[in-house]
Amino acid sequence: MSDLPNDSERDDPIDATAAAEHFFAGARDAGLAHVVLSPGSRSTALSIAVTRTPDLPYTVELDERTAAFVALGYAASTGRPVGLVCTSGTAAANYLPAVAEASLSNVPLVVITSDRPPEHQHWGVGQSFDQRGLYHRQVRDEITMPVGGEGGARFSVRAGTRSVATALGQRGPVHVNWPFRLPIEPAAPSITQPTTPHTTAPPAPLVVDGDVEYLSSLLEQASSPLIIAGPHTIARDEPPAAADQLLSAATSLGIPVLADVLSGLRHSGADSPCLINSPGLVVTAPNVPEPDVIIRLGHTPTAKAQRLWWERQNAAHVLVDPYNEWQDPSHMATARCTSPPAELLAEVAKRTRTRDASEGQRWLERWQALGQAVSAALDAALLEWPTVTEAHVARALAEAATSDDCIVASSSMPVRDLDTFAAVSAGPQVLANRGINGIDGVISTAIGTQLGRNTGRTYALVGDVAAIHDIGGLLSAGRNDVALTVVIPNNDGGGIFSLLPIRDVLDDAEFNELFHTPHGTTFAFLASHPGITVVQTTDVRNALIQTRNETGVVVIEVVVDTPERLALADAIRAAIATISQ
Repeated sequence: MSDLPNDSERDDPIDATAAAEHFFAGARDAGLAHVVLSPGSRSTALSIAVTRTPDLPYTVELDERTAAFVALGYAASTGRPVGLVCTSGTAAANYLPAVAEASLSNVPLVVITSDRPPEHQHWGVGQSFDQRGLYHRQVRDEITMPVGGEGGARFSVRAGTRSVATALGQRGPVHVNWPFRLPIEPAAPSITQPTTPHTTAPPAPLVVDGDVEYLSSLLEQASSPLIIAGPHTIARDEPPAAADQLLSAATSLGIPVLADVLSGLRHSGADSPCLINSPGLVVTAPNVPEPDVIIRLGHTPTAKAQRLWWERQNAAHVLVDPYNEWQDPSHMATARCTSPPAELLAEVAKRTRTRDASEGQRWLERWQALGQAVSAALDAALLEWPTVTEAHVARALAEAATSDDCIVASSSMPVRDLDTFAAVSAGPQVLANRGINGIDGVISTAIGTQLGRNTGRTYALVGDVAAIHDIGGLLSAGRNDVALTVVIPNNDGGGIFSLLPIRDVLDDAEFNELFHTPHGTTFAFLASHPGITVVQTTDVRNALIQTRNETGVVVIEVVVDTPERLALADAIRAAIATISQ
């Protein structure tokens, strides 16, 4: 935590709006890419300062929770820091879900909350509570600003610079709490833009030579290594070539790769022989090849089956952890490397000498054959199924979206369905708020994603409950003419709970009341809102094709049935169980 300098170091006080302009000039020059504002009185100086800061784009969102997830989506999809500005009171509290997600997903946000001055705190003044420490350990730093412009110009510039530099360098959110006294209106014209401190981009993790030596030696002795690439294997701020570099190294080493839909590897734009089809299901097949080395990259995989499977393996378990996140939920790691994965494997591929090439090819071919067999069983089950399920919706969206597009998936079933039913290479980029796995703000996250993109279209794949959670975000997208397609498989409640053991414990009435919670809502009413087109259909693929070039928001609603989905899952498991090698 940090406070303002002591009195001997304080610059002359200035107008509050001028101080805010200096702050945003420093933030912009340090790399702030965008600001999301929400209307409010106490934040007047901040809002006006943003509009007066050249080359700093901004968006206005009425609802703070929507605003926070819009900022999250922009920053997550681009890797660039985004600012948030709100008034005092509960407005700041509404940022918390997105701030927590940003913290666990390493997304750079600068959260600037307006506050009441100290003499208002704990004296019964409305719209005031102690906002210092509001986000507690969810932020990388908290900067307590002096009231209004009392800190002067130099401190304001440096506070802006520091907030962005910290969000980038420490890969997460920073909280700036700024109290203001009346009057809050600007007292002078816009300032001349100040000279801001020079900052450099945070250094990327370096390849550690000891990591290369260790992994090379391990692989030279191994006969059956495997890579499990979880979410964020390729970090958001890494160039696209990093995915190709990693896959090329894995191919030359003869190592199969089970790549999560959020890993950044499926969006590489080129087919790779080391990417194994249906990675979330392949480990559930009979006679899965047993590795002697498992190399874990990125965060914990979306498919729980992978974690349960690796816990049964008697193998060396190497965790590649360049950002010291210790993503080891099973506590199975026997070694830990701190080098970035793409560069590490590229160096290992250069140095590993004694592993037999033909042996490596045979090992890779065993996994390829199993992946192809599982995919064939999966395709046949989907094709033969008489009704449309969430699985069919996910498959249709993954096939209709191009490699220039992006899908933002809800954290419950949609992201799991994409992980299971989408192809493993050359597909659209897929994002999800899987740091804390909340279902709120998914559509708002997709809005921010679209605002940060220069090509393609953004799709949100959300369940009906998640869509209801974020109706405000959907209305905002329509009001602001954001080009977005929202695909909603509607099973009238929390269908995911039917996959959990509690379904077998409770009777139907108890289960429906407490968990499935049918709501009886369809989304046709959204068609009356300007800027929103609603399509209710079972032909998802055709609806996606027909609406691809629509302006504004397109909502595609597909009524699905949870028991049908459960029966399909049973059929898929039965088909996979019959696979022989």
